[in-house]
Amino acid sequence: MSNIKEIYKKKIVPITFERTVGLFGATTIGVGALMGAGVYVLIGLAADIAGPSVWLSYAICGGLAFLTAFLFAELARKVPASGGAYGYVYSTLGSLEGFITGWFLALGSVFACGLYAIGFAEYFASVLGYEFPAYGIKLIAIILVLASTSLNTRGTKSGEKVQKILTWGNVFILVLLIACSVFTINIDNLTPMYPKGLSGTGAAIAIIYISFFGFQLIANNSDEIKKPTETVPKAMILSLSISLLLYILITLTSILVIPWEELASSNAPLLLVATKSLGSFGWILISVGALIASAGALNSTLLSQGRQIFAMGKNQFLPTILGKIHEARKTPQAALYAGGILIIIVLIFLDLEFIAKSANFCLLVSMLPASLALRKIYKTEPEKRPKLFLKRLLPEISLFVNIGLLFTLDWVSLTFGFQLFIIGGLVYFFYSRKREVRGKVGMNLVLSSSKKMLNVGKKMRILVPVANPSTLKAICTVSNSILSQYGGELVTLSVVKTSDQIDFYAALAEADYSLDIIQKTSNIKVDSNVQITPVIRASKDIPQGIVHAAEEEGCDLIVMGYEGKNSQKTASIINEMLYHANTNVVFLKFRNLETTFPPKKIAISVGSSLNLDLILKLGNSLSGYFGGEITFLTISPTNASNEQKKHGQKLLYNIKTYQKNQKSKFEIISSDNALDTLVEKSAEFDLLIVGTSKVKLLERAVVGHFSTQLAERASCSIAVVRTVTTAKKLIKSVY
Repeated sequence: MSNIKEIYKKKIVPITFERTVGLFGATTIGVGALMGAGVYVLIGLAADIAGPSVWLSYAICGGLAFLTAFLFAELARKVPASGGAYGYVYSTLGSLEGFITGWFLALGSVFACGLYAIGFAEYFASVLGYEFPAYGIKLIAIILVLASTSLNTRGTKSGEKVQKILTWGNVFILVLLIACSVFTINIDNLTPMYPKGLSGTGAAIAIIYISFFGFQLIANNSDEIKKPTETVPKAMILSLSISLLLYILITLTSILVIPWEELASSNAPLLLVATKSLGSFGWILISVGALIASAGALNSTLLSQGRQIFAMGKNQFLPTILGKIHEARKTPQAALYAGGILIIIVLIFLDLEFIAKSANFCLLVSMLPASLALRKIYKTEPEKRPKLFLKRLLPEISLFVNIGLLFTLDWVSLTFGFQLFIIGGLVYFFYSRKREVRGKVGMNLVLSSSKKMLNVGKKMRILVPVANPSTLKAICTVSNSILSQYGGELVTLSVVKTSDQIDFYAALAEADYSLDIIQKTSNIKVDSNVQITPVIRASKDIPQGIVHAAEEEGCDLIVMGYEGKNSQKTASIINEMLYHANTNVVFLKFRNLETTFPPKKIAISVGSSLNLDLILKLGNSLSGYFGGEITFLTISPTNASNEQKKHGQKLLYNIKTYQKNQKSKFEIISSDNALDTLVEKSAEFDLLIVGTSKVKLLERAVVGHFSTQLAERASCSIAVVRTVTTAKKLIKSVY
């Protein structure tokens, strides 16, 4: 095993993003996401509904978008959190609201990326002049997603350079088209302004409002932006201002150059404008513009989406690997790859219209908790309220606007959105919630140089909390005997207690004693098919830290030393194991280690079938590994009823059948005081294994429970076994 202290020195310093993105770079992200291929297509659809007043529809929609932009700008200034809307809501409203925001924002970004990729593929096919089948279009889209994902995993700087070329190249093409079209405008095209009434102008907003999503993605990258509390708000407002101005100008130009009826009947309205203004060169210009706009929007959204998934992984809502940063490239590689895979799945299984509607729903819903977050800040922290009364109403106004826009969607979108909400709820309550709680109160630092792979075949993992050097070797040896037959992993754990005021990394940086004792575990001899994985955990509560470490490392069993005294420390540990451990536990109370370990003479107290499977596994593992013999002790009341006798006989028969190939003896002892009898018999053995009684009884451990009294009074070492039923494991996995 590699030197643990060297691994510790490497891992104790958290890997963070590099702040390399300035105001221009942040604005580029926003403009890139805002100015996608939609501008090349949606103008015609919107003109069909609004007529010449379509430019006014864009202006109104942009004004509504500014409400959300101001909302996000306020949150960025007042909430120092990464992860964009998710981070703001999570820090302000809490776990559930934060998850809902992150869930829909991540899904919305996935659907939006799928939309951009399809847009690129369709324009690419038209440029080639070849009619691709549906699967061919999707294949081109998938190749683009793979290329963009690969680019962004290589580093922020390389992705940022490409993004600037794509974004401002698209802006240049649009500005060039506007400038060249000045000479072909016809003012008469604006009349009548409202051929379909003012309602048509308003209805067009439902088509184009997706064009104004994107500025909020800037906040997702706040960990890489210089002076984020200043830069992020400025970049949001600046990117939306640039995009809105371009939208209005390009829409107005299109209407003035080409009658709205012709625009409405075209799948490529800007191509008509460019051809009339620039001739054959216009076709090339618009084709290139649409391609780089689609690629830029995809790249910008995918870049930000990776940071969104990373933030949720960091907070344990998603698998831990998604919250990791690549050490050399300083990018959230796993999160980016996960996002890329999801986009590809969407492209394969969903059609374009469904992808677009899903993106609309998810992105709108993700905005709602952000309004509530700012409302809470204004309500609970009066000093942060703006002086201007209208500005204080920003949360309520933006909430009302986004809810109104949400209900412009058709029932198919709303139904599918509700299904996504249900799926998200299941993920939260059955997976994310408990993981997030663990992440808030503690953190594991795995001191192993080997990367954890998928546990194919589900080999057993045993957690061994270590604190006492005198019993360390014995506990690890017992655990090794259990694992030796089939192989598995021995996870040694030292818990460092911390507080709310101390960062987990800071607490672990001062964990000299824990590091020393964990270092000793690496020198313990184990079988070749058993791997030792040392772990140090910072936790606000030591017993809780043991339970959480077992869950986080996916352990099947906890084997730990037991002080065996009526102390508060003992009580807290036992109670935590009883009520919260989702793992089977073996408590070991050692006596006379020099003469009784390894145990050759092993006794098992048999009273019921409770815990029996693990008791037999432990006993047989020890006797087989050390060449010992097992004696089964059954205490029968002197006046046992027929029912009691039948139960005892059946239990012994089942044990004998199970033990037919094992070296075992059986003793039936008649006694009305089982505790005193076992204490007396313990002098004949090296180890006595007993099971706990029902959970409610064990809560009296420190004041007289059978197992704890036996552990204190016995002459030999004691192993107290407690198992968790499948039903309880399922319940505890949620609560």
